[in-house]
Amino acid sequence: MKLPILLKISVRSILKNKIQSLISILGLGIGLGCVFLLLLLFIHENSFDRSIPHKENIYRILRGNDCRTTYELGNTIEEEIPAIKSFFRIHQLNQFQLKDNQNKLFEEKNLACADSSIYKFLGIQILKGKASLSKDEICISSSIATKYFGKENPINQTLKIKFDKEFYDLNVCGVYRKMSTYSSLRPNFIGHIDLLSKLLNKSRKQLGHYTSDDNNFKDWNHFDLHTYIRLSDGINPKDIEQKLQVYKNRTSHDKKKELDYKLQAISDIYLYSNNLDGNFYTRTGNPSELIYFLVISILILTIAIVNYIFLTKAKIELRLKDLGVQKAMGASKNNIFKQILFESNLLAIFSLIPASVVMMFGIPFINQTLNRNINVEVLSIWQSYISLVAVLVITGSIAGVLLGYRISKISSVELIKGKLIKRIGKKQWSNSFLIVHFTIFIILVVGILAIKKQLNFAQSGSNNINTDNVIICELNSDELSSKFHMIENEVKKIPGVLKVAGSSFIPPFKDFLPVKLQYENDIIRFDGLIMGTGMLDLLDIEIKEGKGLGNFHESRREMIFNETAAKEYNIKVGSLFNGFMVRGIVKDFNAHSFHAKIRPMVILQQDPQKLYLLAVKTNKTSLQQVQKKLSSFFKEIELYKTINIYTLQDQIDDFYKKEEQQVTIISAFSILAIALSIMGLLGMVLNSISLKRKEIGIRKANGAKTHEIIRMINFSFIKWVLFAFIIACPISWFAMNQWLQNFAYKTELSWWIFVLAGIIAMGIALLTVSWQSWRAARKNPVESLRYE
Repeated sequence: MKLPILLKISVRSILKNKIQSLISILGLGIGLGCVFLLLLLFIHENSFDRSIPHKENIYRILRGNDCRTTYELGNTIEEEIPAIKSFFRIHQLNQFQLKDNQNKLFEEKNLACADSSIYKFLGIQILKGKASLSKDEICISSSIATKYFGKENPINQTLKIKFDKEFYDLNVCGVYRKMSTYSSLRPNFIGHIDLLSKLLNKSRKQLGHYTSDDNNFKDWNHFDLHTYIRLSDGINPKDIEQKLQVYKNRTSHDKKKELDYKLQAISDIYLYSNNLDGNFYTRTGNPSELIYFLVISILILTIAIVNYIFLTKAKIELRLKDLGVQKAMGASKNNIFKQILFESNLLAIFSLIPASVVMMFGIPFINQTLNRNINVEVLSIWQSYISLVAVLVITGSIAGVLLGYRISKISSVELIKGKLIKRIGKKQWSNSFLIVHFTIFIILVVGILAIKKQLNFAQSGSNNINTDNVIICELNSDELSSKFHMIENEVKKIPGVLKVAGSSFIPPFKDFLPVKLQYENDIIRFDGLIMGTGMLDLLDIEIKEGKGLGNFHESRREMIFNETAAKEYNIKVGSLFNGFMVRGIVKDFNAHSFHAKIRPMVILQQDPQKLYLLAVKTNKTSLQQVQKKLSSFFKEIELYKTINIYTLQDQIDDFYKKEEQQVTIISAFSILAIALSIMGLLGMVLNSISLKRKEIGIRKANGAKTHEIIRMINFSFIKWVLFAFIIACPISWFAMNQWLQNFAYKTELSWWIFVLAGIIAMGIALLTVSWQSWRAARKNPVESLRYE
């Protein structure tokens, strides 16, 4: 059968059954749109650093589970290991203040200091000028050049960067092309490696009184840099790893001598660095998150394909006589098969229209929700086109092959009679499709409810610490820190303020501050906090024994421990521990997210002149008003009008951003799953009612009430929703129980979550079926009998 004839027959068939064709196209389009979106996301996430020249020979050096290495390592291994062709080291300041040539103040991100070899390594193209060759020079990206200099030539212009106590003039020596969206390293500014001392001073400011004055970072005891190496062609990275082990003993830190050197391929950095310590400078993805999204896309596509197969089958059932006549007139099995397969693929091609709409709205949604940058650049990757075409062809062919193969083997006589042979199993098909629909739907709803319940539990605060109505202000200069008492007294005068205290770290906070103390003959690593006077009281942290933090005295050596530390190491109030007096024991509280268990903790007192953070406790009704007044207060000090002011709840919410993203994505796709389920169920109901018109007419003619007809039709569908509920419960329980293993402190999978998901599914089924049943039952029985 020739293509024009196939096209004519297929289009005529599609137009003849408009409603079912429309449902098929919309349903499959939504499913394909979801899969295309998540396929593009998957390809995007797996494409980082793969366009870098000689990427197969470039590695980052790790120490055990840590990314940080010493300054001396790069120079030494290049000289002593000939197989290492070149290297570069990098340290990055993620946030800093900048003044332009008109002395305007800005907050900026991502200033790196690195060896000049970074440009060749990463394929960074310098558009104007040259690379930075001294600590007084800086190279900027093209977007930064446009932002601060417009059309003016930025070369030899000056930017003032604030590192520690003052702004430092840097001469713009070059402009490089903005780095690819697929680069795990994306600095906006690149300075020379000798700028490292100033960046380290800025990074260490938060430690205040406990900051080391040792600026000799060019040795084997300071682990501050990421080191990248390029191997010569044909070199086995395992051989290089073995040679690196001799450098473990160069450090004087006994614990760090035990850490083996390893090499991480540059193409693995983006997706496989979440569990690494010190991975502060590179962008990272989440491979487990990708698995979640791929599973969801498969579930959505399964619903869409199930709909598509059933509706295609239903349409074919309505034209069995036409197919029988064609076969009787000489059409071969192959012709019938081709016709059904062609029509199935044609509908799939039409479904690209709604799929494109889903992608048009979905890409900005995913970018915003997951903080990604999927754009047309992803389509330049050859895997994108192959994946999209493969999904389309496979999806469009499934229904055509399954149905075309079976129907083409049926004799013309049986087709003209309008009945399929029993092995096609009409009822079994419908029932199994319905079960698949609602099993997937219930699993998704349980997932949303369970994740949301855990997030509410985690975001409501932490055990034994009151995080409500706390505002945090960053005192981002030594001048502000030195005026802490003045600022504290002024803030206390603001109406609605209950308590004010300073700190270097305010729990719950994201990072861990390791404090190493000697216990007997061992060095113990405690979870550390550095706080100011009054901070324990502001957060309502209960003191179980002893006293809280008093007035600061530089000569006083005192510590406070939590219950876990006291029990594990037999610490008593009033005793000495590592030369420090134990002032008190506090009740255990979560200093970090609910992902981490409470560890042995020590709390040190900070010098008020070196406090980095100001905490303000307000009453419930005054939080926003106080926040506005604080902004106005700090803006009065002209130099510091970019101070960050946020709530402690914002800081807590940031812990669970990944889970919030997951629940947002799952919710969005679940809405699409609901739409697909309703469309699929609607198609099944329409098909079922069309086949039962005679039965409905006879029942009506014999006195059956409308509600009896509705109940009869509803029961034939609802029982399978109940069966789907029974299947979905253990599957969803297992899946969510596995997900909850990410948390050290978790809520229970309550029974009501499963019941509510079942009620929602049942409600959707009842509304969809009852509406169509009511319409069918209200019709004149004479019309129904005449239809037959």
